[in-house]
Amino acid sequence: MFFGISASIPFARVGSASAGTKIRAICSVMAATTLSGCVTMATEDSIVRVRDGQVTRTDVTGAQQVLKSGEWKSAALPEAKIERLPVWYVTMENSGVKAWRYGYQSEQNYRYIDPLSPIVDASAFSATGWVTYLVKGDGVRDFEVRRVNLNQPEAPQSLGHLQGVRGEWRFTPAGGQTMAGFEYHLTSKGIFLFRNASAFTYIPSNTIAARLLPEGWKLAWHQKGDAEASRLLIVTRHAPRSLDPGRHQVGFYDINTSRILPETFEMSFIPGSESAQFHNRFYYFDTAKGPLTISLEDGLKQVVVRNVRTGSKRVAFERAAGISRIKAEQTATGRILIEAAVGFSDERIYDAEDFLGSGHRTPPAP
Repeated sequence: MFFGISASIPFARVGSASAGTKIRAICSVMAATTLSGCVTMATEDSIVRVRDGQVTRTDVTGAQQVLKSGEWKSAALPEAKIERLPVWYVTMENSGVKAWRYGYQSEQNYRYIDPLSPIVDASAFSATGWVTYLVKGDGVRDFEVRRVNLNQPEAPQSLGHLQGVRGEWRFTPAGGQTMAGFEYHLTSKGIFLFRNASAFTYIPSNTIAARLLPEGWKLAWHQKGDAEASRLLIVTRHAPRSLDPGRHQVGFYDINTSRILPETFEMSFIPGSESAQFHNRFYYFDTAKGPLTISLEDGLKQVVVRNVRTGSKRVAFERAAGISRIKAEQTATGRILIEAAVGFSDERIYDAEDFLGSGHRTPPAP
């Protein structure tokens, strides 16, 4: 008898007869030996998992199927009727970029190569359909800043010239004056120059001017989501207490109004490792109704889902002894799935947006 097996086995395409025979053979072995582990098999266009006596397949679109009586049946569960905002994640690929919807490839994904130069950096998210990117210029740390509409990738636009000089970044827009900052951040349709942890300049803008955050506030360790769509920057300020020296307040700076939104909350981190912990305890998603955040709060005791524009929030998980881990991700349809390690069990919420509005943790009835 075998226990705890995890394997990756190459085999023929899932749609072939030999693949189906092999899958049924594995199921027979599982039934005979009460295999308790998980077997994972990868093909060119899908991933098949055999677990707990069930065979499931996930194709490149993210659609899941289950093998029943020798035939693949849809494993899709019903979803709430919620408008999903098309958001692309952008990654570097072959000196160009790939903009992909959620976790999987589909017909709505794009691959783009600049017609003149290799792309060396690009905005990480897009909720506008645009991507801003850098191509190499004439020297070291010398770049041209361009942007392209994913729906019309043949016509990129130039925003200006970016150059790293003596520990700072200098940006010169076309026909404009040079501006400087210690760091830059690309959004889907422009670029931010961070002058320090509390001041920045945004380009393009009708009135290009540096903005200073309110007293005590600083830009967060990570800027998630597409600030071009949300018009928000994530900000923090240190707010220690005697028994909680790593306590911070998290807020959202509205670029249009130059104000901090009323909706703020507190998170606690081990001093010296705030960046890594913030990355793993704070998730941010652009949605049609406003930015949605999932965060581990109250000294690791609560996982809270909130819409930072409307101020609506709901506790997703709670444990007095603390929650050790959380994870949130968008599925192929745009639904936001939440998982949390609560004690000795992993718990999940099927649709964060539906949960925030209705309190439902599981899929709606068919």
